Amino acid sequence: MQYRLSFTILLGLVFLSSQIQAQLFVEKQSRHRFAQLTFGLDYQISMGGQSRFLNLQSQLGSFDLGQTQKARLLIGGTHFWGHADIYLAIPLGNPTFSESGQDVSYLSGVETAFKYYPWRIKHNAIRPFIGVSLAPFYFEQDNDLLPFGDGPELNHTSLPLLAGITYNNKGHLLEAGLLWNYNNEQDYYISQDVQTQVQTPPFYLNFSYRYMIDTTVPAEPDWESGRTAKVTEILAEKGKLNNFYIGIGMSSAFWLGKSSYNEQLRPYINPYSTSIMADYALGYYFHRPDISIAASYRAYGTSTLSYGANQSLRRQSLGLEATRILFDYHGFTPFVGPVVSYERLRFKESFERQLTQDVEDTRISYGLTFGWDIRPNRIQAFILRTNLRWYPDLKLEVGEGQEISFNNIEFNFIQLVLFPDRIF
Repeated sequence: MQYRLSFTILLGLVFLSSQIQAQLFVEKQSRHRFAQLTFGLDYQISMGGQSRFLNLQSQLGSFDLGQTQKARLLIGGTHFWGHADIYLAIPLGNPTFSESGQDVSYLSGVETAFKYYPWRIKHNAIRPFIGVSLAPFYFEQDNDLLPFGDGPELNHTSLPLLAGITYNNKGHLLEAGLLWNYNNEQDYYISQDVQTQVQTPPFYLNFSYRYMIDTTVPAEPDWESGRTAKVTEILAEKGKLNNFYIGIGMSSAFWLGKSSYNEQLRPYINPYSTSIMADYALGYYFHRPDISIAASYRAYGTSTLSYGANQSLRRQSLGLEATRILFDYHGFTPFVGPVVSYERLRFKESFERQLTQDVEDTRISYGLTFGWDIRPNRIQAFILRTNLRWYPDLKLEVGEGQEISFNNIEFNFIQLVLFPDRIF
């Protein structure tokens, strides 16, 4: 679902752009050349790692993790006139292997990479980069030697370091890089009551190809001639820049911390894995104060199966948020504001195939929205938006003194925001 949505957004951007520039190198530092959209694929190879297990005699054994390879979908953009690169890497598959009666799967999840180029990207030149990423790492080990031997899904989010080189030719980016996950030693339950440490792969090699497109350079002559400012002023006086808009994008939710219910009864269950979902918005933009008021809807969940405990969580959220642009830096416009939402939360659990929990509740919750727009001018028919939502105290009570935490940060990396009135 999420991959089809990503391609739909990309196709929509291409369709809406009247002129897509093939020559993408930033020749001058104008607001219309601040950022370019990129999309493509990469091939990632894991290296290293070790795990442990219990054999039939309940003795501790160990084995090395085999090398895995996977393709990933890349969606993002270069920023700051070729000095920065921010993108989302979405795995296209879940590599697995078997060893000593253990069925093991492990990978880096949907990664958000931030790269810095000391010498900005340039045509027909190799440029080194350094960086850091926000990356969830997943590990799961099922022990076929145990009854109900499904191990927990280890999901730990780290800030691995990045380094590598990028070669640019017109709109084509070729890249070779190395990811170092220095925080790769993690506690892991290999049975309900035996905890040990596993070492997930510390290194990943990446080889990628991306294509760059620019949808804003055609508007640069009008901006430099002053025509954009005149049109903006005329439309603003007539109230024509106060518009409804719609937004659609792909978002991810990072589940923060453990739940008190699991800490007391299921300590072998790790924090829940990152959720991926569509993010829809319908809003109204007020031009003079530079304020947006929008309704947003997200529906998502997560699940885990660990040593006989099968848990699933579902959340439906309809939010109303008000955000204000803080400043405009060459079309980079950060914003912040509160969000209030109507929440429907559900938690369901069975243990060794017997239903133990099925709790559902609705409530009003409060959070914070912040992010930024890439907005070269204020009369465009569409813009690209990145937003984050934080709900610091969203919980579901499932027993006396026992709660399931829905505390998470939602990260919508690229949302297409369209103003229909500005098209026609």
